[in-house]
Amino acid sequence: MARTDFYSNLVVWVKITLPIIALALLSSLFLLSGTPDPDAALPYAEVDIEQITSEQRVTAPRFAGVVGDDQEIVLRAEAVVVQGEEIEQIHAQSIDGRIELGISEIMTLRAALGDIDMAAQTALLRDGVTVQTTRGYRLDSDTMNVALDEVRLNTPTPVRITGPGLELTADAMEMEEVDGAPILRFTGSVRMLYDPEN
Repeated sequence: MARTDFYSNLVVWVKITLPIIALALLSSLFLLSGTPDPDAALPYAEVDIEQITSEQRVTAPRFAGVVGDDQEIVLRAEAVVVQGEEIEQIHAQSIDGRIELGISEIMTLRAALGDIDMAAQTALLRDGVTVQTTRGYRLDSDTMNVALDEVRLNTPTPVRITGPGLELTADAMEMEEVDGAPILRFTGSVRMLYDPEN
C-alpha cells in the first residue's frame, strides 16, 4: 500500500516539475541568445535579373556527334546562352570535350569559353584550351577550332605539346583524319625537342 502511494506521489511531482524545467530551458534560450546580426545573414547571389530573363540560357548541355567508324565527339558545358531567336549561335562556358581517335585513342579537351555554330557544325574554343590524350600527350593553346561532324581541329594561335620524350612548339597546328588515322600539321616557327629514350 505504501509503495502504491509513493508511486502516485512521484507521478504527481513529475507532472509538475517536468513542465517547469521545460519552461526554464526555453526561457534561458531566449534570454541567453544575443540579438540577431543582419550582417551575418546568409549572402544572396548578385545576379542581373533583367539579363537572365532576356537570355535563353541552358545549364549543363551536351552536344554529341558520331563520325567515321562510330567515333564519338562530345562537348559538355556548364551553361550556354543562345543569341537571337534561332538556335544557331551558342555561347558556352566551362567546356569539357571528348573526341575518339580510333579504337583505343581518346582526346579530352577543356576550355573556359566557346562559341558553337550549329549551322556550320563547328566550335571555337577560347580563353585557354587544354587537350590531353590517352598516350600521355598534352596540348595547350589559347584558341582552337573543332569540327562537330568530323575529326578535324586547328589552332590559329601558338601551340605547345608536351609528352613522353617530346616537347614541341609551333605558331599553328591542324589535325585531320586520313584513312582512319589522325594526321598533325604544324606551321610557322616550329621547334621540337625529342628524346628517343623516353
